[in-house]
Amino acid sequence: MTSKAYVFIEGLESEPVVCGMLQYDAVNSLGRFRYGQSYLARDNAFALDPIHLPLSEEIFETRANKGLFGVLMDAGADAWGRKLINQLRKTKPENELEYLIAGASMGVGAVSFSLSQSKAKAKVSRNTLDDLQLLISGKKAILSAEKVSVEVKKAFQYGESMGGARPKTLLQHENQLFLIKFNRSDDLYNVARVEAATMAMLSELDGVRVAKTTLVEGDEDVLMSRRFDRHGVDITHHFMSANSLLSDGSVSEAMLKSSYSYGALAEYLRKYSESPDDAPELFKRMVFNVLIGNTDDHGRNHALLWDLKSGGWRLSPAYDVLPINNSQQHALGIGDEGRKGSLANLLSQSRRFAVSPAKAQKIVQSTQELVSGLVILHLKASVRLI
Repeated sequence: MTSKAYVFIEGLESEPVVCGMLQYDAVNSLGRFRYGQSYLARDNAFALDPIHLPLSEEIFETRANKGLFGVLMDAGADAWGRKLINQLRKTKPENELEYLIAGASMGVGAVSFSLSQSKAKAKVSRNTLDDLQLLISGKKAILSAEKVSVEVKKAFQYGESMGGARPKTLLQHENQLFLIKFNRSDDLYNVARVEAATMAMLSELDGVRVAKTTLVEGDEDVLMSRRFDRHGVDITHHFMSANSLLSDGSVSEAMLKSSYSYGALAEYLRKYSESPDDAPELFKRMVFNVLIGNTDDHGRNHALLWDLKSGGWRLSPAYDVLPINNSQQHALGIGDEGRKGSLANLLSQSRRFAVSPAKAQKIVQSTQELVSGLVILHLKASVRLI
């Protein structure tokens, strides 16, 4: 079993730059990471995670996430990616590090891995819109656990590194990389169409940046989401999820009122972000999520980006925003009442976002007006069953 890998940053130079070494003890679920001396000496060196992996000669250890640092797992395969790896590859990973290596060749952000100190540049998806029918039929075969062609395997290898549980892959369109998100046959509604409408609605909120999405209509609709960590096909940003920043493993109810919450993320943004607008923008996103019932707002659906060219952290554009249910139980803490999606809870910790109580009231009111005026229009147009 693999117990060591080198960590690389892609996009700093024309070739991948070795950043450090990861050692993994699968038996004891223990991971150790150390930055390389050559990386620490670089003028453009940056911390992969300023909280858990600050720039230092120290050897960092973790037992969280089965012994892997969250920011490294962000670059690897999630539920859908693991399904692809297990179903489409002859050689199956034997431990968590091997999953990380197998699924991190084209992942979100700039981190990649290799068993050696030298590494070729990551491959770029060759899928195009002309391949859409192949991708849709391939997706159906994969979900049905059917045997697929070599052509389909190659087309879906680009989706191994993308997070989440829903089927997806990558394609190029007009020299830009897009994430392609598919519907499933067991969906109760047209998820691609509803997500497109929800993202369009969110983009109408003043001061909120949203990943650019396009609905491709056909016999089966798909959602195209432009990658915000790329310019064209070039890697431009390092990615760190809020989950990696806020969590060291399990999350308690007490943490949802304090340290694993929108408010905690806002405080990190106030400290680390290059823009003073990021924390107030996060407040607006939180209000929107509560009002539309997006309870799947977990830490991997929020992120910080490090600009590889200019340096500095920013809140990423909003992504994966979708009405889920009206349970009012959110994945990230909202306020003093933890996960509860109520107006009182929304307003309870507004100062953590650098938003005064009076300003918070106005944001809630204006968002309510937007949602009430647009939600029926958008979602009526969206809910076309597959």
